[in-house]
Order: sequence, then structure tokens, then C-alpha cells
Amino acid sequence: MSTRMAPKILVPLLLTIASSLAGAACVPVVGTVRLTPDFACTINQPGVAEGAAAGLFSAQLGECFSVKLNLAGFPVATGYAGLTNEYLVGAAGMTQTPAAIPQGAMDPRPRQIVQTARSAITLGSGSRKTTIYSTDVIVTLPVLAPTGQVVGAKTMTEQLVISGTDKQGAFANVTGVLHVIGSSLGQAAPVAGQICMP
Repeated sequence: MSTRMAPKILVPLLLTIASSLAGAACVPVVGTVRLTPDFACTINQPGVAEGAAAGLFSAQLGECFSVKLNLAGFPVATGYAGLTNEYLVGAAGMTQTPAAIPQGAMDPRPRQIVQTARSAITLGSGSRKTTIYSTDVIVTLPVLAPTGQVVGAKTMTEQLVISGTDKQGAFANVTGVLHVIGSSLGQAAPVAGQICMP
């Protein structure tokens, strides 16, 4: 007689066991993420995202999304995200995102575009439910028209760093990072990274 444990139970269980035996235990994760427009811009509402109520950021109106995150071995997660205008400091001083890295000192056409975002994603249900907050950076290699205007994207990658949680549920103290490869707007994009339990 063999017993098979569902992956949605096994991965969180392994994280819990491993974290009780050592320091931070990290497991690699893979899956997909999909964004759909959120016209209510829920990410900006107080109590939804870490830092929203304190005015640390405000998502750009018209650039807010509902999130559906599927990580193998974890329950389906849902939440909200939004592109933000955040401060960016460099050798020449301070600016805000979005920002562009030019082709060169004499060529102002953008070689890469850097954007920032914030996310609040809820994982699990009932007493095991945890909301995970992330600060995100999106780097786009743009397609340029002959006039130098951005008309599309050749490639895009997004890095989500878990910046905190609501301190509740099975994943109350997780940390980690997720990488989204390609655009997830209206379509599933691959995700890879790691989730860690202290």
C-alpha cells in the first residue's frame, strides 16, 4: 500500500520541517503568472499593499492589475499589483521611475526602460492564508520606431522581491524572490525563483 501526498500540501510541509531544523530553508519554485487590468486600482486602497496607507507609493492610474499566480506545489495565489512612480538615485542625482537607460551619452534613445511596481498576493485560504507583499522592478528592452519612439518590447523581465507579509497564516514569515520572464499582461508568463522560511 502506498500513500501519495498532494504537492499543494507537500511543499509547504517540507518548508515547515526544513525551517525547524536549520536556518532559512529555501525551495526553488516554478510556475506562471497572469495579469488582467484592475480599473478600480485596488493596490492603492489602504490596507491592501504594504506602504500604500503610509503614502510610500501610489500606483499609476490605468496601470493597475489583478494577479493570478500559480506556483507548482503551492495553492493558487491571487492579488493585486500596480506600476509605481518611485524615487531612483544615480550618479547624476534623483529622478523617478519609469526611467530610461540611453544608448549612450550622445544618443538619448532608450536602450532599456526601468519601471517599478508593488504587489500584494494572497496565498492559501482560511487560517493558513497569508498576504505576501513585494517590491518589483521591470526591465524592458524596447522596440524603437525610426523616430526613436518606443513602439513595443523585444524582451521584458520582472523581479519581485518579497518585502514582507501580513504576518498571518502558513507563510507568515516567508522571504524570497520571483523572476517573471516576458509579459504577463493578459497571458500566462513563466515564473522561477525561490521561497524561503526562516
